[in-house]
Amino acid sequence: MKSARCLLLLLPALMCVQAVKAADSAPAAKDTVVLQRVPVPGTDREMGMGIAEFPPNASKPWHKATGPEVAYVLEGEVTVQADGQPTQVVRAGESYRMPAGVVHVTTAGPKGAKVIATWAWVPGKPFNIRVSK
Repeated sequence: MKSARCLLLLLPALMCVQAVKAADSAPAAKDTVVLQRVPVPGTDREMGMGIAEFPPNASKPWHKATGPEVAYVLEGEVTVQADGQPTQVVRAGESYRMPAGVVHVTTAGPKGAKVIATWAWVPGKPFNIRVSK
């Protein structure tokens, strides 16, 4: 009888631990597939264009970009959290921009997302710099 009581007390605690573990292990977004890069005449920069695919609830970790970005959601939705700005939900058919140097995280909705993005960067230098939060 004591074991049954202990089990009844332990079971909810174990379920909570599993829920926390599941939240911590959300899948990562896939690497952006670069479709094209072209030089920007008269500068040391290039424009890039690529597609980022996000499995359901996946995130690109907190980071900042060294150049500006413009993104258009092709499928699904993403939540964009940027330092000092309100959280923004961007759905298929909508776009958002991210100035250079703004720390942000992008997270897909429950059905995942596909996003096409363009950016300006200096070739040979890192574009996305991971930031711990």
